[in-house]
Amino acid sequence: MDTNSIKYPYYDENKRLLYSKVRIEREHKKTFYSEHEENGITIKNLNGCRKILYQLPCLLLGISKNQTIFLVEGEKDVDTLISNRLIATTSPGSLEWCPEFTQTLKDADVVILYDNDKTGLKRRDLLCKNLYGHVKRLRVVDLPGLEYKDSHGLDISDWLQMGNNIEQFKDLVEQASDYESHKKQEAGKLNPVAIEDFLSLTLPEREMLLSPFLPSQGLALLVAKRGVGKTHVALGIAYAVASGGTFLNWASPAPKKVLYVDGEMPAVLMQERLHMITTMNTKHPAPDFLKLLTPDLQDRVMPNFSCQDDRDEIEPLLEEADLIIIDNISCLFRSGGENESESWQEAQEWALDLRRRGKSVLFVHHAGKNGTQRGTSKREDTLDTVIILKHPDDYKAEEGARFEVHFDKARHFAGDDARSFQAQLKTENGITEWEISDAPEEEEIQLIATMRNEKKTIKEITKETGLSKSQVEYRMAKAKEKGLIVKQQIS
Repeated sequence: MDTNSIKYPYYDENKRLLYSKVRIEREHKKTFYSEHEENGITIKNLNGCRKILYQLPCLLLGISKNQTIFLVEGEKDVDTLISNRLIATTSPGSLEWCPEFTQTLKDADVVILYDNDKTGLKRRDLLCKNLYGHVKRLRVVDLPGLEYKDSHGLDISDWLQMGNNIEQFKDLVEQASDYESHKKQEAGKLNPVAIEDFLSLTLPEREMLLSPFLPSQGLALLVAKRGVGKTHVALGIAYAVASGGTFLNWASPAPKKVLYVDGEMPAVLMQERLHMITTMNTKHPAPDFLKLLTPDLQDRVMPNFSCQDDRDEIEPLLEEADLIIIDNISCLFRSGGENESESWQEAQEWALDLRRRGKSVLFVHHAGKNGTQRGTSKREDTLDTVIILKHPDDYKAEEGARFEVHFDKARHFAGDDARSFQAQLKTENGITEWEISDAPEEEEIQLIATMRNEKKTIKEITKETGLSKSQVEYRMAKAKEKGLIVKQQIS
């Protein structure tokens, strides 16, 4: 069994050793413990020890020279940055912070770097809470390209080993805005309204941006597995809203301004898609009615909307937009785990604030293995509409874009407007167009509802339709949701 150990000594301002932190690596797993000496005896804890920041003498010298101080998670990362002629420090415990640490940094220009995992995000928030307003300057840098993990997330050392260099890192630091607490951003007081006053208010009617599912101040989610057609649909929606045109079974009563924020598609492919869309439509957006923010045309990484600084940065682009399309959540909300409802909280608050300001938002997201949206269901709580795209059971790859459109949530519309349908992109004689038909599943739901109302048992329905018991039960549940089945004793 291979075991490696590294000892990180903590020296005080007088360069006197107070204690050490020991890192043990065994079979690709790492553990830590701290130790100090009393009367020549090594004691494996820090009881009675004064807690200090790592590399304190170097840190104090850097502060006195007005150098930027990088506050990281872990002694290894500190040493990595110091080896690159930067000043860095960390605390002995990931989620422990002492007032003395804040006092040490009070005259410092601090940049926080965090491991991209659950503990790292909690540490980031802990440091911001303790340091905001108590240091000379505070920034948080999000390193692009680091995939989130629940534990043992990647860090600055990993980022540099991935082929990035210290000059690129310095550029990211230079671009980072000063951290601003949410408390500072709160404007105005809460304003309760008496019911008699509320009922007498003249409120603007909600216009339809794209009928029947996307009103003004609407929040919607478009979900599909990779390769089904999310971006085809999202771009089609954007073009229809911006031009006052139509797309699939939907129509826009009047042109509205759209900002399309793309997180991953190559610009050349985006251009090909839009060229195709323009040939399929007779109505086209007026200048500035459809604006695109796409990665290949930027001089920097795309914004991370999990961070307040990046949301603030895009704010000027949102002012004139009636509809903001975020394609997609995984690429543009990069901090936190998809399955953690807490990590979605800030995004939800941002969306609600945009709605309060009269704007609509369409989020695009990947589906999980079961075909529904990946990650926390909390995303759907405040949404008006959830659209799920999926390939039909008989889909073949050579068919290209062919999918069923299902409304998994429809807050303000029902009946035929909420009916599922199938769409296929076809090109014949040089003309490309969408062919719309009833979704096979929708037809099966209607058929099963009829058979159930004829008092046929599940066993009889499975035999006549050739569907499995679970498929019949699923479609029967959908039929009940639509009110197609008369209440009766279930067999």
